[in-house]
Amino acid sequence: MRTNRRTKGRGVLIAGLLAGLAGSVGLQTAKAQQAPESTSTTASKTDPSEAAATTSPAAPTPDAPADPQAPATAAAPPATPPPVDLDTPFAFADFTWMLSNPRNHDEVLDGKYFSGEFRVDTNYIYDYQKPTDHTLDETTEGERTGEFVIQALGVGGDFHAGNMQGRILTQFGAVSTAVPRNDASYSQGQWDLADAYRYLTEMYGGWHINYKHGLNIQVGDFLSFIGLFSYYSFDNWMYQPSYVSSNTPWFFTGMRAQFFPTNKLKIEPWLINGWQTYAKYNGREGVGGQILWRPTGNLDFVWNTYTLGRDTLYNPYRSRYHADWSQEWKYYENPSKTMNRMAMTATEDFGCETGGGVVCTHGGVNGRPPAQNFTGIMAYNRWWFGEKFAFEVGGGVVNNPGRYLALLPPIDGANATSGTPYFPEAPGLPFKGYDFQVGFDYFPSQWVTWHVEWTQRGSDVPLFAGPGGMTPPGGNNGLPQYYTCNDGTSAGTATLSKGLCGNDGGVWYPDLVKQERRWIFALMVKL
Repeated sequence: MRTNRRTKGRGVLIAGLLAGLAGSVGLQTAKAQQAPESTSTTASKTDPSEAAATTSPAAPTPDAPADPQAPATAAAPPATPPPVDLDTPFAFADFTWMLSNPRNHDEVLDGKYFSGEFRVDTNYIYDYQKPTDHTLDETTEGERTGEFVIQALGVGGDFHAGNMQGRILTQFGAVSTAVPRNDASYSQGQWDLADAYRYLTEMYGGWHINYKHGLNIQVGDFLSFIGLFSYYSFDNWMYQPSYVSSNTPWFFTGMRAQFFPTNKLKIEPWLINGWQTYAKYNGREGVGGQILWRPTGNLDFVWNTYTLGRDTLYNPYRSRYHADWSQEWKYYENPSKTMNRMAMTATEDFGCETGGGVVCTHGGVNGRPPAQNFTGIMAYNRWWFGEKFAFEVGGGVVNNPGRYLALLPPIDGANATSGTPYFPEAPGLPFKGYDFQVGFDYFPSQWVTWHVEWTQRGSDVPLFAGPGGMTPPGGNNGLPQYYTCNDGTSAGTATLSKGLCGNDGGVWYPDLVKQERRWIFALMVKL
């Protein structure tokens, strides 16, 4: 129990007066010759000045010299490490080395009923193409080049009282436009859920049941783990996610149950509106789930599955299926070495759509409709040099005929609802891509990351921003679903024909290229 400073001061004063009185009358006893009993058992819970006052022996007086025969105080035994938490899920080991996990060990805003969270993600990107409109595409982390950008700012945290759960985190910055634009589900009906939800990245309530190692039932908008990369850049090894992560969901809206039968295993079923959707495209929810298994402190396995959702706007007959598997392995740890830790990760994604004019495989033969599927693989490796520096390499490849998961370039302000004739997404159209990244990190503290990264990406079709950019003359005309004329006006049609825009000098085209190279400089903070 913490010692009261005022009471202790009075005690010291009274003891001093009694000692002086005893000396003046010549009272010498064995008790008066010995030092007071140490209070080191409580000193660690007081401030340093109080600890010094309670652990220092009283100075001998001239009438009471120190006893040379008094035994020396025994040294305190070394502190024992705290016991390993074998009850809380995944608390039996330190997993801050992982891709997609935050690396800070201390939660400075943790409280009894509310655990606060604060994140800032900023970047400066230099793209070799130097597009005139500063616009980048096919990305959810970095939408502008040649500018300082506030990518994301999140403020919120977790509420917990009894068995109640609640989480809210804002998403201000470029991400509040870059991510919602890829969800067309809000266009089914009214009330514009994209604007209603865009400034919140996580928002849900839940109830915890004390069964086994825990059972949580939650409803709201929560982050997806398909693609392995965390939605938050601070948690990742690289800043630019590979295609597998950028083209698969960052969030789901619906209900989930998190069941922990052991402290090393989570089973999490989903009932959700659809594939990265605020609303529901058609007449059927999607179902899916995640199995997360960490058998040791050096291994992590994740299996995600999504099925049955009908996630194509105005096409109620097309169903989507997807499987996502990830593995992480910390294969080296030696704190005495300069390069003290190494770890790697790999992710494999497979999915398809069927019905409504497409099939999963073997399309276009024997009269079958075109095939529409998704295959992606990515792998990364990181090396740590103490707790201050890290170096990483990695990349991935993707094949997505039909382009149903490709991120639409924002040509003339296009989004997933409007589409664009300059980059159609239709059955049978090819899309293959690769990416490669090299990164370096400096960690001045557990809450701050300076990151430098070089990224190269390529596609078999023109997709990335070229020098001419993707903004029409005079700016967006508000009709991105149509071709644009060279004077900036809309052609009013998505079909090319002879003489289209004849009086306006012809049809305008965005400058799209097959290769992209960029430098990324980022400063990220998390508390």
